[in-house]
Amino acid sequence: MSSPRLASSPRLVSGGPRAMVALVAVLALVAAAPVPDDEVRAAVHTLRTDDAVRPIDLDRSVVELRTEEHRGAETTLVLSADVLFAFDSAELTATARRQIADVAGRLAGSAAPIRVDGYTDSFGTPAYNVILSQRRASAVADLLRPAAPAGFLVSARGHGSADPIAHDTLPDGSDDPAGRAINRRVTITYGGQ
Repeated sequence: MSSPRLASSPRLVSGGPRAMVALVAVLALVAAAPVPDDEVRAAVHTLRTDDAVRPIDLDRSVVELRTEEHRGAETTLVLSADVLFAFDSAELTATARRQIADVAGRLAGSAAPIRVDGYTDSFGTPAYNVILSQRRASAVADLLRPAAPAGFLVSARGHGSADPIAHDTLPDGSDDPAGRAINRRVTITYGGQ
């Protein structure tokens, strides 16, 4: 049995609904036709994975999600933006809300205004990074305000990629994802005078 030549059959191309049903039936027959074993074997390829697996430097790749610094009576919490927000977003994650609720409980004893500062890595334009970091700092500050002592100011400021604490690139100029992750952060400073 020879297969029909679809391209040269004007009735199938322009024949309306009947032609469409006929075309679907022919395609179903062609698709259901058995494939010889040698063609199946020729289509199977061995994948080499030795080049796909690369060692990971865990000391550089694991980023602490929250650190705490003390300078006299002042405390600064540094929260990884990667745990607080999705990529390119200022909407707080559920994990972020829990972290910030924990922080909010510590603010009652603050003797000074509470500062929230947002930072990004250097990807994107400087103007966009300042806007994103401001939106992120504001989202955190908005969640902290109800927990702040009565009459205390909770300020929010976005710095974009200013004040990096790690390099965004390696010495050879290539991207350093671990360094960029460290730079994406929100800090909360409270206490002190």
